[in-house]
Amino acid sequence: MKNPKNKRTAIMVIILLGLLILAYKVMFVSPDVDTSLIDENISASKRVEDILQQVESINFDTSVMQDQKFGSLKSIEIPLISLPVGRKDPFSGIWASN
Repeated sequence: MKNPKNKRTAIMVIILLGLLILAYKVMFVSPDVDTSLIDENISASKRVEDILQQVESINFDTSVMQDQKFGSLKSIEIPLISLPVGRKDPFSGIWASN
């Protein structure tokens, strides 16, 4: 019967050969080109182009900005009150003198 060290070596060699074959296939073998994927990409590109053309054809009516009623609108926003927040040194102790 074989020595346990030889068994481990044989198993490691088999695993390494399998990993080398897998690495070769992943890195150097070109994938098969699927024509259905190409057709899907072409149809998706066409849909994107159609949507882009629809967006580009949008015209905004800016004549509202020159209307007197729009110009007479006033802002009702109220500025926030500036209050001190937190301690000067948040990492100092609670009972520290500073």
